Amino acid sequence: MCRRRRQAHREQGRTLSQAGARGIAVGRDGWLFWVGRSNELVELYADSPATRRLLRRWVRLVDGRVRRAESLGARYVHAIVPEKIAIHADTLDRPFPGLADPPGARLGRRLAAETRADLVDLYAPLRAARAEEPVYLRTDTHWNHRGYIAAYRALCEALAVAPAPHVLDATGQPARFVFDLGGKLKPPVDEAYFAHEFPRRAQRSEANALVRLRETGRVAGRGGFFVGSRAVMRNPEAADPRRIVLFGDSYVFDQGPRLTAMLAESFREVHAIWSAEIDWAYVAAVKPDLVVYEIAERFLRRVPTDRFSVDAFAERRVRRELNPTVLDRLRALLRLR
Repeated sequence: MCRRRRQAHREQGRTLSQAGARGIAVGRDGWLFWVGRSNELVELYADSPATRRLLRRWVRLVDGRVRRAESLGARYVHAIVPEKIAIHADTLDRPFPGLADPPGARLGRRLAAETRADLVDLYAPLRAARAEEPVYLRTDTHWNHRGYIAAYRALCEALAVAPAPHVLDATGQPARFVFDLGGKLKPPVDEAYFAHEFPRRAQRSEANALVRLRETGRVAGRGGFFVGSRAVMRNPEAADPRRIVLFGDSYVFDQGPRLTAMLAESFREVHAIWSAEIDWAYVAAVKPDLVVYEIAERFLRRVPTDRFSVDAFAERRVRRELNPTVLDRLRALLRLR
């Protein structure tokens, strides 16, 4: 990309970030978007040499993952969650680069052409649902209940399983909450939303040390205690007997009605791991039929190494919390200032 185009993208990013706070852009009617404190999303969306190199690295990684999964008797499935700004671009009142062809869509085309990965297209179903009603929360980076249902349907189609009717027929009630982006504004902005729920036939049979620590309430409201979480859901009533190991982020791993809970209503056994890295030793031990990988588009900025042990990581994180070193205590004091 020439110097003039790079400068233009930076100017667009400055305009966006100045409208909000801490990397947040404010669109029409109070719609909030994450763009990054240093305009990371602007740089990612630009069709630049740096972004093209990044996508090539992802292609090599995924190609290796497909081969490794096949060697373990599993099928590798790759899903990229579109940025809210790509689906709700109509609520922006200023220019943003690359919205017509987001980086996740560009990567999807390359993966389809250059690897044997099974791909889940979330752009088309979310845009189709968006044509009728919003699919993301106004003041958060995550989907609302319509977005989750659209994504669940797309995943089920890609995985050749029927969506559970009781998940599609989710009920709920209106509620208000201060979500992530709204909470970063001063004063914080809350949002009215539909809190959906569905009957749970799947039950959690296992959780690692990090999940158990969070459930004590000791680290409530603190970041840094999510990556490395692992839980196992079993559902003897599910029609599909296949076992899934699901790697992902906050779009999938949550105790609420998100994708882990939804998929656990369709499959007999779901292992959910909050990690952008794949723990191949864990996959080899579990012997799944499917390795499903979900990543939010903004996290494509970093290419994983897959050198990761989920439970070892979780146990180290818990030990540091329960028995902090002098350095850990000093860092905690500095954060409070």
